[in-house]
Amino acid sequence: MARRGYAAILAAVGCLLIASQRYSRGVTSFVGGTAAQAGRRPIVQANAVDKAMKERIASVAKTGKLTEAMRLVAAAKVRRAQAGVEKARPFSDELSSMIKGLVKKLKGSGLESELPMLRVPEKVSNVGIVLITSDRGLCGGYNARIMKKAAARIEDLNKEGIVPKMIIVGKKALSGLNTKLKEVKLNYTGTFIRMPDSITSSAIAEIGDELRNLFLSGEVDKVEVIYAKFINLLLNEPQVRTVLPLSPTGIEDPDDETFALTSEDGKLSVKKEKVKKVDAKEIESDVIFDQPPEVILNSMLPLYLNSQLLSMLFDAQASELGSRMTAMKAATDNAKDLGERLTILYNKKRQAAITQELCEITAGCLCVEQKGTRSGTMLGEFDNEDTVGADFMKELEDGSIPDAPVSPDIDSDIRMFTGETLK
Repeated sequence: MARRGYAAILAAVGCLLIASQRYSRGVTSFVGGTAAQAGRRPIVQANAVDKAMKERIASVAKTGKLTEAMRLVAAAKVRRAQAGVEKARPFSDELSSMIKGLVKKLKGSGLESELPMLRVPEKVSNVGIVLITSDRGLCGGYNARIMKKAAARIEDLNKEGIVPKMIIVGKKALSGLNTKLKEVKLNYTGTFIRMPDSITSSAIAEIGDELRNLFLSGEVDKVEVIYAKFINLLLNEPQVRTVLPLSPTGIEDPDDETFALTSEDGKLSVKKEKVKKVDAKEIESDVIFDQPPEVILNSMLPLYLNSQLLSMLFDAQASELGSRMTAMKAATDNAKDLGERLTILYNKKRQAAITQELCEITAGCLCVEQKGTRSGTMLGEFDNEDTVGADFMKELEDGSIPDAPVSPDIDSDIRMFTGETLK
């Protein structure tokens, strides 16, 4: 009896172990089958898709959408710069007209010696340079061309024995001091101003104050601005322009232009117009001024300087945005072209993989069909290296394998591949 009880206990434990193993391998369904284990991956690839290539095509498509969005944003900002130029133009024209009228009234009174901003030195021994670049990249060669122009100008000044003092506007100019401008001699004043996204009067006043302080303190005899002159959406030209001292007679820029972004046949274009020369305001001889005209003119010249800086910053911003539009358009086109070429390569690889699989399936079917017609020992399920080697040596000893190769039966092979043997 004890032996029977011990055997029953062992049988129960064995049943429990078998049941636990079956449960770990799969869950029995309600119809008696066994469901697949969760998370199990097939060893053989189910289709001929190159996953890495597919992800690369999707990544290129997303990059193209991003660059196209950046191009449209730059176009919208160019329109905003255009609106800023249109709003600032009336004030600049009226201010120029009033300054010309005062200069005309004070003609021959030694105006140049009385007003510091109009005083022209006999010899220029110190020069201040304001370098205007962008804060961001992804705008083609815009910043590189400005830095190249600045390096050439500083090199010319160095040949004359002048080490210019630099005021930096924009992060790219600040980073270029140790790269593009490391071969020339300059004196960085430590004044850095970020290129504003939205050009306002407060941002212009900050730059204007730095220029006036540098000039009126006597540290420099001349102040120049290096910036990009906007020509069209595809072209801008780096220029060097003198802003201090001001000239009371030729107070306007002869190359001053206004631009307007238009759309023709679905494409963006720029319409430019030359700014007409502003006539001097007529001031009657019996006009009584609360303060001397020299004091009034001296207070108006900083406003005129700020209006000139405003025009140059709008030019620089439009040039940057135009360069970014061009660069992003080229990037979008390149992404589209790369996506098309990757898609063609992806389809070719997929077609080759499918063709290879079909060839393997067909070859397997032919081998199964020809299994009974071919002589020799076929590898079975239980064949291994020992049995195959023994059978091969036996065939050599019996002489069942011919000494010379047998010429192939071409007709039978043709019939086999054309499917006649499958009928």
